[in-house]
Amino acid sequence: MNIVIYMIIILLFAVLLFWTWNNTKDFERTEQRILFIVIGIVILSILTLILFNISKIGVNYPNNNIMKEIRKMSLLLFMPINGFLSLPHIASIKTAISLGKENDEKIKKKIIILGIILVVGIVIETVYLKDFQNGIIQIVNTKTN
Repeated sequence: MNIVIYMIIILLFAVLLFWTWNNTKDFERTEQRILFIVIGIVILSILTLILFNISKIGVNYPNNNIMKEIRKMSLLLFMPINGFLSLPHIASIKTAISLGKENDEKIKKKIIILGIILVVGIVIETVYLKDFQNGIIQIVNTKTN
Protein backbone atom coordinates (compact mmCIF):
# COMPACT_ATOMS: atom_id res chain seq x y z
CA MET A 1 0.00 0.00 0.00
CA ASN A 2 2.79 2.44 0.83
CA ILE A 3 4.29 2.03 -2.65
CA VAL A 4 1.00 3.18 -4.21
CA ILE A 5 0.92 6.28 -2.00
CA TYR A 6 4.52 7.14 -2.85
CA MET A 7 3.85 6.65 -6.57
CA ILE A 8 0.92 9.08 -6.27
CA ILE A 9 3.17 11.56 -4.46
CA ILE A 10 5.81 11.30 -7.20
CA LEU A 11 3.12 11.84 -9.84
CA LEU A 12 1.78 14.90 -7.99
CA PHE A 13 5.26 16.43 -7.76
CA ALA A 14 5.95 15.66 -11.44
CA VAL A 15 2.73 17.39 -12.51
CA LEU A 16 3.51 20.37 -10.27
CA LEU A 17 7.04 20.71 -11.65
CA PHE A 18 5.93 20.32 -15.28
CA TRP A 19 3.03 22.77 -14.91
CA THR A 20 5.18 25.37 -13.15
CA TRP A 21 8.05 24.89 -15.62
CA ASN A 22 5.61 25.41 -18.48
CA ASN A 23 4.24 28.61 -16.91
CA THR A 24 7.75 30.02 -16.48
CA LYS A 25 8.71 29.58 -20.15
CA ASP A 26 8.73 33.36 -20.66
CA PHE A 27 11.25 33.96 -17.87
CA GLU A 28 14.47 35.43 -19.25
CA ARG A 29 16.85 32.71 -18.10
CA THR A 30 16.62 29.06 -17.15
CA GLU A 31 18.27 29.89 -13.82
CA GLN A 32 15.32 32.18 -13.01
CA ARG A 33 12.89 29.35 -13.72
CA ILE A 34 14.79 26.92 -11.50
CA LEU A 35 15.17 29.49 -8.72
CA PHE A 36 11.46 30.34 -8.86
CA ILE A 37 10.51 26.67 -8.55
CA VAL A 38 13.01 25.91 -5.77
CA ILE A 39 12.04 28.96 -3.70
CA GLY A 40 8.36 28.21 -4.30
CA ILE A 41 8.72 24.62 -3.12
CA VAL A 42 10.64 25.70 -0.01
CA ILE A 43 7.95 28.27 0.85
CA LEU A 44 5.20 25.71 0.19
CA SER A 45 6.95 23.20 2.45
CA ILE A 46 7.11 25.71 5.28
CA LEU A 47 3.48 26.76 4.75
CA THR A 48 2.28 23.15 4.66
CA LEU A 49 4.23 22.34 7.83
CA ILE A 50 2.65 25.34 9.58
CA LEU A 51 -0.83 24.23 8.45
CA PHE A 52 -0.12 20.70 9.67
CA ASN A 53 1.02 21.99 13.08
CA ILE A 54 -2.11 24.12 13.40
CA SER A 55 -4.37 21.25 12.35
CA LYS A 56 -2.82 18.74 14.77
CA ILE A 57 -4.00 20.76 17.77
CA GLY A 58 -6.45 18.50 19.58
CA VAL A 59 -5.40 15.35 17.70
CA ASN A 60 -4.36 12.57 20.09
CA TYR A 61 -1.53 10.48 18.70
CA PRO A 62 -0.90 7.02 20.18
CA ASN A 63 2.85 7.69 20.05
CA ASN A 64 5.46 10.04 18.61
CA ASN A 65 6.48 7.69 15.76
CA ILE A 66 2.94 7.63 14.38
CA MET A 67 2.82 11.44 14.55
CA LYS A 68 6.09 11.69 12.61
CA GLU A 69 4.85 9.27 9.92
CA ILE A 70 1.54 11.09 9.55
CA ARG A 71 3.37 14.45 9.36
CA LYS A 72 5.67 13.14 6.62
CA MET A 73 2.77 11.68 4.64
CA SER A 74 0.70 14.86 5.06
CA LEU A 75 3.52 17.13 3.94
CA LEU A 76 4.33 14.99 0.91
CA LEU A 77 0.69 14.80 -0.17
CA PHE A 78 -0.49 18.33 0.57
CA MET A 79 2.58 20.28 -0.51
CA PRO A 80 2.12 19.60 -4.25
CA ILE A 81 -1.62 20.24 -3.91
CA ASN A 82 -0.81 23.64 -2.38
CA GLY A 83 1.59 24.11 -5.27
CA PHE A 84 -1.19 23.48 -7.80
CA LEU A 85 -3.14 26.34 -6.23
CA SER A 86 -0.24 28.77 -6.26
CA LEU A 87 3.03 28.26 -8.16
CA PRO A 88 1.83 28.05 -11.79
CA HIS A 89 -0.56 30.94 -11.25
CA ILE A 90 2.03 33.12 -9.56
CA ALA A 91 4.42 32.35 -12.45
CA SER A 92 1.76 33.45 -14.96
CA ILE A 93 1.14 36.68 -13.08
CA LYS A 94 4.89 37.35 -12.80
CA THR A 95 5.26 36.78 -16.54
CA ALA A 96 2.34 39.08 -17.35
CA ILE A 97 3.87 41.82 -15.19
CA SER A 98 7.39 41.51 -16.62
CA LEU A 99 6.24 41.34 -20.25
CA GLY A 100 3.58 44.01 -19.84
CA LYS A 101 1.03 41.66 -21.43
CA GLU A 102 -1.89 42.94 -19.35
CA ASN A 103 -2.90 46.24 -17.82
CA ASP A 104 -2.43 46.93 -14.11
CA GLU A 105 -6.13 46.63 -13.35
CA LYS A 106 -6.37 43.12 -14.80
CA ILE A 107 -3.23 42.02 -12.93
CA LYS A 108 -4.62 43.42 -9.66
CA LYS A 109 -7.83 41.44 -10.18
CA LYS A 110 -5.83 38.26 -10.81
CA ILE A 111 -3.79 38.82 -7.64
CA ILE A 112 -6.93 39.44 -5.57
CA ILE A 113 -8.65 36.34 -6.95
CA LEU A 114 -5.53 34.23 -6.32
CA GLY A 115 -5.31 35.62 -2.77
CA ILE A 116 -8.94 34.74 -2.07
CA ILE A 117 -8.47 31.24 -3.47
CA LEU A 118 -5.36 30.74 -1.33
CA VAL A 119 -7.06 31.92 1.87
CA VAL A 120 -10.11 29.71 1.27
CA GLY A 121 -7.80 26.81 0.37
CA ILE A 122 -5.79 27.26 3.57
CA VAL A 123 -8.92 27.22 5.74
CA ILE A 124 -10.32 24.14 3.99
CA GLU A 125 -6.96 22.38 4.10
CA THR A 126 -6.47 23.01 7.81
CA VAL A 127 -9.87 21.46 8.61
CA TYR A 128 -9.27 18.58 6.20
CA LEU A 129 -5.79 17.89 7.60
CA LYS A 130 -7.29 17.42 11.08
CA ASP A 131 -9.78 14.89 9.67
CA PHE A 132 -6.99 13.25 7.65
CA GLN A 133 -4.86 12.78 10.77
CA ASN A 134 -7.76 11.42 12.83
CA GLY A 135 -8.68 9.02 10.02
CA ILE A 136 -5.16 7.62 9.82
CA ILE A 137 -5.01 7.26 13.61
CA GLN A 138 -8.29 5.29 13.51
CA ILE A 139 -6.86 2.98 10.84
CA VAL A 140 -3.68 2.46 12.88
CA ASN A 141 -5.71 1.79 16.04
CA THR A 142 -7.91 -0.71 14.19
CA LYS A 143 -4.85 -2.59 12.90
CA THR A 144 -3.24 -2.78 16.34
CA ASN A 145 -6.40 -4.01 18.12
